[in-house]
Amino acid sequence: MVNLSLNPDVQEKLYAEIADNVETVGGRITGATIGKQSPYLHAVLRETQRLTPPIPATIMKENSLSDVNIHGSVITKDSLFVLDAYSVGMDPEFVEHPEEFRPERWFPEAVKARQGTPSEILDHPYYKSAFSQGSRKCPGSRVASNEILIMLSQ
Repeated sequence: MVNLSLNPDVQEKLYAEIADNVETVGGRITGATIGKQSPYLHAVLRETQRLTPPIPATIMKENSLSDVNIHGSVITKDSLFVLDAYSVGMDPEFVEHPEEFRPERWFPEAVKARQGTPSEILDHPYYKSAFSQGSRKCPGSRVASNEILIMLSQ
């Protein structure tokens, strides 16, 4: 909400998208109005999570089996791996103008343009979700995501 209030142009675009979608289904917010028909809404959420992540470390895993060699660096057994989402999202090497709130960077054309570049890391499943991934993913992630989308839509 803070990012929207600081960026009235983004707020207006989001309002226009939601208003159009709600109008097509009789004035109600439904699963369809916050789903695939609302790409700007989803982009706003992704950009909010990049700029102000709820938890700066998206995933923590313990290396309990053996030493791991990653590009010449050895991570010893029983070490903790932490994937830091905040630093990557604010690094100009990966994000053009990282201090700016620009939801358009999450549109399919922008995602496609990042393929094969160092910025492609932004689209990795472990980075793009604030709820982790795999078997340890937050079991309430769908509920939380839908609640956020509905709250923004109202």
